[in-house]
Amino acid sequence: MGLLNQRKRVDLGDGEWVEVRPLSLEALRTMRQKVAGVESAPGEEKAEVQGFALTQMALESCIVAWSDEAPVTPDNIKQLPYEMTFTIAAEVGVGEKERPLSSGPSSTATSEE
Repeated sequence: MGLLNQRKRVDLGDGEWVEVRPLSLEALRTMRQKVAGVESAPGEEKAEVQGFALTQMALESCIVAWSDEAPVTPDNIKQLPYEMTFTIAAEVGVGEKERPLSSGPSSTATSEE
């Protein structure tokens, strides 16, 4: 298997898996350029909308096989469970394995009050 044909199997638990190919620098650059033009709807944070778009593009680019009977298609990738996308995105280099904390305001109350 050459450098350009690498694949990695990502265990998603319960016997489920996806096979991904590494994201190339050029592919990441192209995705970031596309994401820069993504507009947010009223009430949405632009960075969050762009993050979702980048993650979706990366998953569509990198997932080459999976344990599901359904074919790997952009529409089927969009149906992946939300929590699984964090694990897969981290494996291809565009995210963290854990869901990020809410970006809302933190509590200033303490238990000592």
